Amino acid sequence: MLLWLAFTGLSASAQILNEDTTTHQPFFKATKFSSKCYVGLDASAVQILKTRAGSNFGVNLNWVVNHKFVVSAIYDGLASPNQIQKIVTPNDHSDTVTLMHRYVGLGFSYILFDNKMFSLQPGLSAGWGHIQYTYDGTTCKDNFAEVVPAVTATYNCTKYFRFGLGLNYRIAAGAKLNGLNSADISGVGGIIFIKVGTF
Repeated sequence: MLLWLAFTGLSASAQILNEDTTTHQPFFKATKFSSKCYVGLDASAVQILKTRAGSNFGVNLNWVVNHKFVVSAIYDGLASPNQIQKIVTPNDHSDTVTLMHRYVGLGFSYILFDNKMFSLQPGLSAGWGHIQYTYDGTTCKDNFAEVVPAVTATYNCTKYFRFGLGLNYRIAAGAKLNGLNSADISGVGGIIFIKVGTF
């Protein structure tokens, strides 16, 4: 009888030690941690130059801790040819002047309903914004800060592949380049994306 009780106690202790606490405990109380990673690709329709529509393409690398906390490295760039000659060369419209915009940042997000078919992921990223254009053989450019709050909805269709939709808003701070300013770069965006990796 004593041997049976001892064995039962050891089995229960082993189960507790082996229990995955990664999704059942707050971050700082968890005794066991899960570390995953995935790559994301996204395309977005964006507001640019206050009233125009453009398109962006982005790629991101993501580290997932305990299936909920995500740290991301993000690159995003303007993919559509947005002509700005009327803004930067108002007296000369003979040449086409095209705006280039890039963003590199670090982000943090939190996954809600991570164990469901559909999950939500609010997040915030911040980093380096860059705009440039070339006119008459001269390249003009400016660097500034950029902050991007976002929320995405993900369809968790398989263990290693997921896709979804999202909404974000670019907030540029300190952009100023020959008629272009922060308000021209800031704007709302609608996102479609895929994720490949482990979660």
